[in-house]
Amino acid sequence: MNKENPSFSGEESLRLIEQMIGRARAAEKDSGRGWIVWGWLLFLASIIHYGLIKADIQKGALVWQIFGITAAILVIYEQFLRKYFVKPVVNVKTYTNELVSKLGVAFFISLAILVYGNSQLGINNTGLNFGSLLILYGFWMFIHGSAFRYRLLIIGAVINWAGAFIIFYFKEKLGAEVLLLHAFCVAMGYLIPGYIAQIKYGK
Repeated sequence: MNKENPSFSGEESLRLIEQMIGRARAAEKDSGRGWIVWGWLLFLASIIHYGLIKADIQKGALVWQIFGITAAILVIYEQFLRKYFVKPVVNVKTYTNELVSKLGVAFFISLAILVYGNSQLGINNTGLNFGSLLILYGFWMFIHGSAFRYRLLIIGAVINWAGAFIIFYFKEKLGAEVLLLHAFCVAMGYLIPGYIAQIKYGK
């Protein structure tokens, strides 16, 4: 016995196609949430560390240890635990989303190794470690911005690379101000694009 296939009118078929295209486009958008969260964590850690140095309080390492623990908890939550606490939103899964997700994992692995390496080499006290970090931030911003055709992230990448160049050029001469430069690059590359993406995502 043959089952009858549901028939669609021309108008219904067009509406269905439009819905599918709309879902695909929505899946290709960046909500900006991740950029905002990471941006504020990095920005606040830099500013607090700078304030402690100016107040002659030698607790800068503690600030970044707290940042590291918080970051690790967020990564574990997002990658493994979030699905158990938040009802997943069904979206069209695209190749771009899958690729960017895998690149994100590679970014955080690279970041963890870089932070460890900087510590082992003893360059954290020189401020040059922030130059290395800005290079990695810029790489991730450029890849993400290119994948989602988001020009602000690409501009943010250029600003972060410029910040890294300044750090490597002036080296220890920047002193504690390297933290302010790091905070500025984070604001330009993470926070501003993140908030604008959030506004566009809600439209």
